[in-house]
Amino acid sequence: MTSKNNVIAMTLQIVGGTLIAVYAFRALALIGEFGGGAAFDVFLQGVIFGMLLIGFGEVIKLMQGLFNQREPERPVEDVEKERRAVLRQAEEHNVPLETRNRIMDFYTKKNMIVDDIEPAPYEGYVIVHHDGQRDIVDLNNWEVEILTEGQLNRNPELKSLLE
Repeated sequence: MTSKNNVIAMTLQIVGGTLIAVYAFRALALIGEFGGGAAFDVFLQGVIFGMLLIGFGEVIKLMQGLFNQREPERPVEDVEKERRAVLRQAEEHNVPLETRNRIMDFYTKKNMIVDDIEPAPYEGYVIVHHDGQRDIVDLNNWEVEILTEGQLNRNPELKSLLE
């Protein structure tokens, strides 16, 4: 975050601009009484003091931006990174009966006939053969989920199982 916004800097710049305007009106009022030379001196003082305050406010803004560059960036949460971390080698080489029944019920509700269910080499995933096709099924959540093409593209390890 390199934002340069600072309340003190903005206040100094507003005061500097106001100071220039006040001295300009004061110089206009002095023209009639003391002449143009004195009025010009007053106007010049206002411009000098006002520009100093405006410049000082700008320096504070720049310093605020430099200070903010030292702040650590907030980490972006990557949900898929967590999912990839879950991909660890499965110790079981068969699919439990309860899991098979859940998958069979899921596919039956979709009017698909399951030919075979084989375990994937990664924990929480299985490969389902149906109607001459193969799907990678995610069992990590409470629900059975068929991985979409986009999800498989983000997980090249799983996509390689279908090739």
